[in-house]
Amino acid sequence: MIDPRLLESIEQGDCVAFVGAGFSAPAKLPQWRQLLRLLSKGLPKESDSPSRQLVAELLRKRRAGTNRELEMAAQLLFDELGDEPYRRGLAGALQTASLPPVMRERLRLLYGIPFRAIVTTNFDPLIPGAPPSPETYRRLLREPSRTPWDDEITRAVLQEDRAEWQQSYSTRPVVQLHGSLESAESLVFTRAQYRHRLYGSPAYLTVLRALLATSTVLFLGYSLTDAYLNELRAELVETFFGEDTGGDPLAWAVLADVSEVARRYYEKHEGLGVLAYATSDGGFDHSGFDTILRAIYSQTYPVHRLGRAMAGRRMLWLDPNPHNNDLGRRLLAAAVGELHGGPREVAEHLVEVETIAAAIEELQGHPFDLVISHWGHGLGAGGHSNAEELLRWISKHRAQGTALPPVVVFASPSPYEAANRQRALSLGAMDLVADWRELMTVLERTLSALPDALGASLA
Repeated sequence: MIDPRLLESIEQGDCVAFVGAGFSAPAKLPQWRQLLRLLSKGLPKESDSPSRQLVAELLRKRRAGTNRELEMAAQLLFDELGDEPYRRGLAGALQTASLPPVMRERLRLLYGIPFRAIVTTNFDPLIPGAPPSPETYRRLLREPSRTPWDDEITRAVLQEDRAEWQQSYSTRPVVQLHGSLESAESLVFTRAQYRHRLYGSPAYLTVLRALLATSTVLFLGYSLTDAYLNELRAELVETFFGEDTGGDPLAWAVLADVSEVARRYYEKHEGLGVLAYATSDGGFDHSGFDTILRAIYSQTYPVHRLGRAMAGRRMLWLDPNPHNNDLGRRLLAAAVGELHGGPREVAEHLVEVETIAAAIEELQGHPFDLVISHWGHGLGAGGHSNAEELLRWISKHRAQGTALPPVVVFASPSPYEAANRQRALSLGAMDLVADWRELMTVLERTLSALPDALGASLA
């Protein structure tokens, strides 16, 4: 069960994913010791510097030192190699020819959840993004929020095949806080680089402080052990909570093996909501993380939600120009794909007709759960719109005791939109909308609220 407060924040476009190294663990990227060995190979063979000898000696030990020592060794190797060779060495070491299914699924779920933005301290190529810059910061903090449907509509407009992950057409900011392997000057890997990013780039901490203060952050694969981040969170708690602790969490985190005592403490005194899961196999099995991520996805990814709502449903769509609805048809097909776990035709869920007579014939002979109608100003009898004529017919037969499906009117943007909407509602329509985002949202909401059985007909 995902806390509804987090789900609400995601759906309102207020939540930012903060992705740490633990998220990428299933990719089996090289760890510190292996990375240092690979980087050492980049040194000239004739090099016999003290740094190389010290690093080699450290790596020969059965236990290759503490993380702190390994970070220091990384700095010494950087001193020997220089920016660009170091970047090339890291890029070569972190190449991923193929990913395990678990990692591929994590990425698919991450990009499906409608986060306002994704920020990560990882510089590996799994979550490509923009390195810190004024433009990146502006997008992260000042770009208007989008609706959950924006990315999927972008894909459908471009008529792109659904990629395994959505990052290829995502319109949201994705920021690699510690730089990208595409840019040597942006990388933060050594201790000196880390210190410089924190204290030599004042905008960095300012932006993080603003992000934590103005957005709900969900930490994924992040252990919350970074001292500077904990200091920023402590400032935030004091600013928004003060001495009287309480209120909704300021941030959330998916964490392993957290007791109920710790979970309660985090929320009550640190403003942190915890989504906890238990590990198994001696702490190596983190499938609980994926279960939580999948639950968030299924409850927030709009295409998945619509697909679930379409299960066992049939819709009738009236429009004399069906090609106008190509975009909607692609969106519904994507939803059906979510429902069936792969590409499927939408025909079993959608019947399209071009005339009122055809619409009435379908409603008399077959069960439908929902009707979508264009407005069609002046196309109906007596100068009324097609939607008005269809609504009048449905209203008449409902008055005679016949159960008929609800009607949603999908109209072109117009100066008369407000007046037409009032007219449609007065005739019994569920709603009149003039935007694809609104239409898909209304369809999902209406279908989800219907009884399980298919709607009755005039048969």
